[in-house]
Amino acid sequence: MSIKDYIKSFKDFPVEGINFKDTAGLCAEPKGFKLANYFFYSSALPSLDYHYGDKIKLVGIDARGFPFAAVLASKLEIPLILARKAGKLPGPCHSVSYDLEYGKAIMEIQSDTINKNDNVIIIDDLMATGGTMNATIDLVEKLGGHVISCLCLIDLSKLGGSSRMKKRKINFKSAVRY
Repeated sequence: MSIKDYIKSFKDFPVEGINFKDTAGLCAEPKGFKLANYFFYSSALPSLDYHYGDKIKLVGIDARGFPFAAVLASKLEIPLILARKAGKLPGPCHSVSYDLEYGKAIMEIQSDTINKNDNVIIIDDLMATGGTMNATIDLVEKLGGHVISCLCLIDLSKLGGSSRMKKRKINFKSAVRY
């Protein structure tokens, strides 16, 4: 089986007209979860060029990016930073508001987690319009970091998010496209 075989679709969730691609079922199946984690690991390796040294960090996006980012950060032995929805992180945070395909949101990262010249890989489960990913990139850059790669399991390419990554000249890779 492939990663795509473990992804379920739910019509009209969270609002009417959205065909939600769900990775929770993939996480619940050990073989599917292993395939997903292998995708992230093999996709991140080219970004770990020797010249980055110990200044590389991984950002996992709230909340479905967290399980994949946690496994990858542990395997690569690099710091894991959480990008969360507003009000979920304690202490001083930087925030950015952004548009979703079905609403608005605010993304935050703790102010002391990314330093000037840190190189960052961002992980999420899905790329749709690119709002969440772009907000996270903006936060990393606001804190002085440099995004070297963005990885997602799913690319809903018709919604344009992956095209926005090309315009920003950021390496983007997904396991499956719809």
